Amino acid sequence: MTTSKHLNRFNENEVIHELKHFLPAQAPLKDFIHHNTLHAFQNLKWDNAIRQAEKMFGYKVSLSLNDYRNLYFSKKISHDILERTIVEKKGAHNIEDWSIKTIYQHYDESSTARIGNLRSFWKTQYHINIDSVTHPKLFRILCSYLDQGIAIWKFPINEKGFLTSLRELEKISSVSIFNSEEVKNLFLNQRFEIEELLCLLVGDEKLYKQYLFDQ
Repeated sequence: MTTSKHLNRFNENEVIHELKHFLPAQAPLKDFIHHNTLHAFQNLKWDNAIRQAEKMFGYKVSLSLNDYRNLYFSKKISHDILERTIVEKKGAHNIEDWSIKTIYQHYDESSTARIGNLRSFWKTQYHINIDSVTHPKLFRILCSYLDQGIAIWKFPINEKGFLTSLRELEKISSVSIFNSEEVKNLFLNQRFEIEELLCLLVGDEKLYKQYLFDQ
């Protein structure tokens, strides 16, 4: 019988499949091509889509409540329109109550984006900026590998795939792309799985999915 514990287990294939929807599905091109960064939300209605994007990415999708109130007090938003909207959404018997809530009541508008949480935690708690440590080296390697024939020198061994090519380079190079021998050995071990790496880096299985989204 399938237990609830089994159902809640981390499934890397499902998470990676979900992640693909939030990443640009675009082959490397030397010319600019527009890509809709909100394409993962296109199946939703507009209001729901931008709210979900706000929660996940931390996008600012509307004016603050104070901005709207300033527009109201400066009469750029009319009182008649406010009342009409309250009647449409909450009913005529709730005009007074919702007018007070809309114009004067305090609300906590703070929000924490889903993406960036763990990287921010590493900065504040461990004083490690993951982006500045990994991005310069990672992007140079990726750009070399995805070259369209512009570079004079081709990326070595690229016909075997990205990870296999990097492993071959690590074996024959006198300089490593990694800062420690332990990490290099883990990378060269082809039987090492994503879940094992997450166990080392994160520890708590419940946070594996969040960690992958954050990266």
